[in-house]
Amino acid sequence: MKSTLASGGSLGARRICPSKPAGATSIRIPGMGRMILTRDRGDSMLLAREQFVTNLHAVHRDGDGIVRDEYDLGSGLVTNVGVMAMANDFAWAAPSGASCATLKLQNWHATGTGTTAAATSDIALQALASPTATNAVAGTQSLVSAANSQIYRTVATINYTSTLAITEWGLHSAQVLSATTGTPFTATTATSATATGTPYTASSSTVQGQQQLIVKAGTTPSYGLVLSNTNSALTIPAWYRVADGGAGSTPGATEAFTLLPVLWDHKVFAALNVINGDSVQYTYSLSIASGG
Repeated sequence: MKSTLASGGSLGARRICPSKPAGATSIRIPGMGRMILTRDRGDSMLLAREQFVTNLHAVHRDGDGIVRDEYDLGSGLVTNVGVMAMANDFAWAAPSGASCATLKLQNWHATGTGTTAAATSDIALQALASPTATNAVAGTQSLVSAANSQIYRTVATINYTSTLAITEWGLHSAQVLSATTGTPFTATTATSATATGTPYTASSSTVQGQQQLIVKAGTTPSYGLVLSNTNSALTIPAWYRVADGGAGSTPGATEAFTLLPVLWDHKVFAALNVINGDSVQYTYSLSIASGG
């Protein structure tokens, strides 16, 4: 499935009719027939082409470094929370010698054994697997630039230490995949959550703090993206439901919670079977189209 700027999904069947007017888009709706839509030049496109197109490629090597298989694992699914983080790029801190830009941070690869299809509402992998059960592996980032083609790429190798059927992969904003720093809450509102004590470094225009992390309640199935924080209080835009990304409920004022990295992209695929000593090199490519 291709991912759009609105976090995953495409517009369904879309084909250009040879006889349609220039600048028009033809779509066929089952049971209703075909429609042709046009927009005046200069307006935003009514039906934009996919702005985010992703691909995950894997090279599986044995313990001697010999390539056993190569896999085109297809497109991933850019998530709701990933798009939310990118939409806030104008406001993230700008630390000296570092960057909090969304794609800069989205360089941490992890794999797991979950088999449920990926969804745009996902905020974490389903079943993290060793050696990325607690910490993700850093990738090497690059820009693959050509005429009318711009691709963000990150490549990481995960060295496996046990027999596993790897069925999911994710790209994250931080190495630590789950933390309980400051749990439980001591107060919550519709746009904030206060931790126990003063466990955080306060964010600012030059300090990241807890920015680009998610706070996920332990009982109420809600999460929020941390926009800024003091040494104890996390500010979020709103609470969202973990299940589907809809409007969520404010957690209880004393609930336990976890801090998670932003999951930018999630891919679930047919089992890639590894044993102790095997390694898999994952190459994630994000093509970003102009014209949206």
